[in-house]
This record gives sequence, structure tokens and C-alpha cells, in this order.
Amino acid sequence: MKIKKRLANHYKIWFIILAALIIIGVLFIKPQIGIADQGDFDRIMSISGLKLLDSDVNNPNFCRFFKYIVTDYQISDLQHIILTVFGSSLTYIIIIISTICKLFGQTVFKTQYLSIIYSIVYISAFSIILRSLNIKNNIKLIVLTILILFIFFDGNYLIWFNSLYGEPMMFVTLVLFIASVLNYTYYKYVIKGSEKIMSKLFFVLFTAVLFIGSKLQVLTSLPFILFLVGKIIWDNRHSLSKMNLSILCAFYCILIIYPSGISYHSHNLNKSTQYDSVFYGILKESKTPEQDLIDLGLNPDMSVEAGKSAFLDESKYVKYLPTKSELTDKEFYNKISNFKIAIFYLTHPRRLLTGMEYTASKSFNISTGLGKYYRSYSETPVKEFHRFTFWSSLKQTVLPHNLYFIISSYIILLVFSLYKYIKSKANLEIKTKILLLWTIMLISVVQFPMPFVGNGYADTSKQLFLFNFIFDGLLISIVTIVISKLIDLIKIK
Repeated sequence: MKIKKRLANHYKIWFIILAALIIIGVLFIKPQIGIADQGDFDRIMSISGLKLLDSDVNNPNFCRFFKYIVTDYQISDLQHIILTVFGSSLTYIIIIISTICKLFGQTVFKTQYLSIIYSIVYISAFSIILRSLNIKNNIKLIVLTILILFIFFDGNYLIWFNSLYGEPMMFVTLVLFIASVLNYTYYKYVIKGSEKIMSKLFFVLFTAVLFIGSKLQVLTSLPFILFLVGKIIWDNRHSLSKMNLSILCAFYCILIIYPSGISYHSHNLNKSTQYDSVFYGILKESKTPEQDLIDLGLNPDMSVEAGKSAFLDESKYVKYLPTKSELTDKEFYNKISNFKIAIFYLTHPRRLLTGMEYTASKSFNISTGLGKYYRSYSETPVKEFHRFTFWSSLKQTVLPHNLYFIISSYIILLVFSLYKYIKSKANLEIKTKILLLWTIMLISVVQFPMPFVGNGYADTSKQLFLFNFIFDGLLISIVTIVISKLIDLIKIK
């Protein structure tokens, strides 16, 4: 038993070393890579005390959008504390880094600092997962370790670390949340260390808040997260003191309230997505745009803007500009709602299916067409890179980009996990792990229609990022199960 434990620890050490080497090779060797801003950075900068360097602002040739990466920013004072608190959980990390920079007399924030934090948390979370899964067969452990390194440390995932986008915060905190739940089950049911349960439960709540606050699109995950976390707290209600239970309930309330603040302070962002969801989504390929608008409870005259996104030049619109227009506010924004859009698709299922087929065709692409290098490296914007991108290339070229493959994968995993759940009536460790799996599956299922329903044909691949990340995890689960069964069959023979 001791030998097996030593071997398991040996593999985890190798995992940490290899993961660190991959990250260094992708992110920190020259020329350094990152992702250019497509207009998303301003919101994070404004609420986390960052602004452009004076040298960049005063440079007439400075280009910060789409083509080249910008990694250095001036640290300034926070302007809107409420917006900072409810803006994004990413701001907390930025503020901590900025504070440390100030302590050392430095006034420049570099996104490379953020990359280091992400990398440490990412590797640590996967290390916790590998330990907490409690895999006793060394071959199974090696297979899982290789799959994690090959898939989740793909360069097209890691490159997001060197940016101010919300995507890396989203998937890093998701892995951390998964690690926290598995860590809880490990101590609860394997080690049975009841004296540490409070800290493990708090870790679960803390990571849940970070994940929910990472990006606006994650708010749809809240009901599933609340159910899982609530059940975990409920299961421990008799083993906790009244004070500890009260503390956990208080943080559970924060988990409920926090997203409402994020949603409220993202009102302007919601406007552009609502515009795209109707004009660049419902109306774009419609043969009856006037009737669609009537079905939405809107003025059919707005069909003149059918097929237009919210980010065109003002001269491209006939009457209904997406911003700074009293007419659009009166006729569109004051009448439309996400609920009405959802009802439209529910009452027009064929249109929804067409949208999902389009979404499936854009799935499995985790790369981006934005610039990847500094302007000093190349005057011609470089949009591609090939540092440890084997999986993303394979995924894009080999996997079927259709609904049948996606639905089949979910059905296979659901049927197997349901059978396992029913079979493991008395094994609370396995049942909790399966509940976690179902939670993650539901999060990804809801994420899949969101890009099209909520944003039309705009930026679909980027909006599918969380779905893609989770789907990769589900594929790892399926492959691991198959290999595990084959190993067990060989042992029986």
C-alpha cells in the first residue's frame, strides 16, 4: 500500500514538472505570446484600477485592438468601488497584484504577472484533482495525467492567461471549483478527517463565488452550483457547530446575491447582446423578419436593420442605431427582454434547431483570429501560433462538428453515470462525484445554446469557450472510463 502511495505521489510530482515546463514553453519563451484586445479589456480596466500607459496614449501609431498584444498597463486609483466589487472576480486578483507592485515601488501592471497566478492555481487545482480522485491503479493514473496535460494544457487554452479577458478566469476557477468539491469528498469519505471539513466546505464556497463572478455568461450556471453546494452543506449540517453552519449559510447567501450585482452593473453590455440576438440572430437569416418582430412584440419597421450587428459604423444603420438612440431605446430596448427572446425560440423550435446546427458547426474551435504577438515582433499582425497546440488542431480537424456527435457524447456519459449512481447506493463518495459530474454537464448544456440565442451569429466560437472546455473534460471522462474497463477486463482474464 505504501509503495502504491509513493508511486502515485511520484506521478503527481512529474505532472507538476511537466505542466510547468509546458506553460513556460508556451507563455514565457521569446517571442512572448498573448491575445490582442477586441474591446473587452476596457470594462476590466475601468473597474480594477488600470489604464493605458501615457507612452501608449501619446503614441499616434499605437494600435491596441485586434492586431497586436498589449501587456503593460498603468496602475491607477480605483474610481468606482461598487463596480469593482460587483464587476468581476478577476478584478480581485488584479488588485492584489497591483498592490504588491506598489509595495515594490512599481506602477506598471503586466499581464505576465496574471499569467503566473493563473498558472500556479491551474497546476495546483489539477494536482488536487489527481489526488482527490483516489485512483489506485497506476496505469489509470498515468493515462489520466497524460490526457490532462495533452488536452487542458494545450497552447490555445494557455495563451488566454496573458490577457485581460475573462475566459482564463472562467476556466481556471471552474477547475478550482471541481478540485474543491473532490477535495471535500476525499477528506469526507476517504480520509474521514472530520476536523478539516469546515475548511474544505469553505473552500468549496469560495471557489464557487470566484467561478460565478468570473464572467457574465457564467451566471446561467448559478442554479446548478447552488444545488450542489447546498446539498453538500446540508449533508454536513449535523457534523458542524452552529457557528460554522451559520458562517457557511452566510457565504451561501453571498453566492446567491453576488450574481445579481454583476448582472445589474452589466446593463450596457446586455444592450449590445440583445441587439445582436435579434437583428444579427433572429432576423439575419429570416424570410419573414416583419412577422418575427411582431411575434417579439416589436415594431415591424425595425426589419430595415435585419442582419446587422451592434458594432458596425453608424452610417451602416438606417434608423435604429444600437447605441445613443432615443428611438432604439423607446422601440427596442424598453420592449425587448431575454425572456421574450427565449419564448420566441421555444415557440419557433425549427429556428432554434437551425441555430443549434450553426453553433455545432462552430464548436471545437478554441483558437482565435486575434493578434498573438507584440507589434515590435512583427508589423504584420500574426494571428496563428503553434506552441503545443496538438489537441486543438486535432479537435478542430478530426472531431465531427455536428449535433449528433455532441448529443451522443452526453448520452453515453449520462447513461453510464446514472447506472453507476444507482449501483452505488451506499457509496456516498461516488454519488457525490457523480453529482459533481452532472452539475458540470448541465453547465455546459446550458452554455451551448447561449451564444446563438443570446448573441446571434456574433462571436460564436469565443462564446462557446466554456462549453468547449467542459466538453474536453467530458471526453477525458469517456476515454478514461473505456480504458479503465479494458484494464479491468485484462485483469479478469
